[in-house]
Amino acid sequence: MRYLAAFALALGLAACAAPSTGSRGAVSPSLSGPLTADALVGAAPSAITARLGEPDFRRAEPHAEIWQYGGGDCSLFVYFYETDGGALGSRYVDARKIEGGAASKEACLSAVMAKRTAPVS
Repeated sequence: MRYLAAFALALGLAACAAPSTGSRGAVSPSLSGPLTADALVGAAPSAITARLGEPDFRRAEPHAEIWQYGGGDCSLFVYFYETDGGALGSRYVDARKIEGGAASKEACLSAVMAKRTAPVS
């Protein structure tokens, strides 16, 4: 239930936020170097999947997708919109606390990455 509330809140906030005003045609097919929340913006879905794995939740909308990654006490949201060429490219990244409210994007991304690389016993 808490995840649903966090997702609904993030979705509502993202609806108010405009996608980046940069070129809608610029999508990076790969992510190289240190991974930061800012580096996720402009990346292709395959590039993000290669670094973070499959999202915990994916919502498809006409001309857009929202991916959610759980990081323990936060959720990282990646918003994809169609480019001029019709491919999806990430345009916005947000992080929300499970109990509601904004979370640090960098701290949440680190938590997501730690959760993804934790050994399974």
